[in-house]
Amino acid sequence: MQILNYDGMKKLLFVVIMVCSLGTLQGQNSLSLAAGYLYIHTSVAEYQRPDYNYYLLDYVSLDPNRSSFHASLNADLDLGNHFFLSTGLHYQEMGISNISFVDTLNDFYSYKANQHYLGWSLLFKYHHSFRNSKFGIFAGVGPKVDFAIGYLNIAEQAPFRARDSMTPFARFNTVDFSIAVEAGTTYRLGPGSLFAKVNYFQGLSDVLRDDYVVGKTISIGLDVGYTLPLEQIRLSGKNKSKCT
Repeated sequence: MQILNYDGMKKLLFVVIMVCSLGTLQGQNSLSLAAGYLYIHTSVAEYQRPDYNYYLLDYVSLDPNRSSFHASLNADLDLGNHFFLSTGLHYQEMGISNISFVDTLNDFYSYKANQHYLGWSLLFKYHHSFRNSKFGIFAGVGPKVDFAIGYLNIAEQAPFRARDSMTPFARFNTVDFSIAVEAGTTYRLGPGSLFAKVNYFQGLSDVLRDDYVVGKTISIGLDVGYTLPLEQIRLSGKNKSKCT
């Protein structure tokens, strides 16, 4: 079973503490929760292996496109002049929709390669609210890191005759680095704001563990969510304390 390693757990715990600590800071700080759809394309290349006069991709077919549920919890720290530092946690999947292979006995195998990831991002963002309007816009860019969690994907458990040909495209690295870019619009509603945003993630590291196969991801998606000023959360907590 492939789980989040100890070092990864320590890093994520630090991030959770940091996110929660933003609630004690002053300024136009906010907490947001979002969820949506993410489309992932994994570009796969293979180098020739020693003592091999062929490539595995000559016999293995891949569908490198897949979709995933995406969710995030973020805290925005006001830096002044409409600029914010946004940090938080997110969940997504990566993988290959289908890996198919026909062995020397003419047996056909077809599996999906899927890996769950829990990650952290740190974005530099700009917010702008239109005068005399409930609408606003924002954009941000920054690094994100994802840690593999959960069980081995199905393709890694292929039968022995197909395993050597299929698993090089199904074994995912435990850590993945990428650049995140987002842009969206907000609408003031109640104590906070409703928002919709477009996400773009450009993979920087190789997501596959095989020494002779390289996989780089490009992801694009749409999230909707709600942002609540941290001051409103503190006031709500104080009111509940008074009632009790």
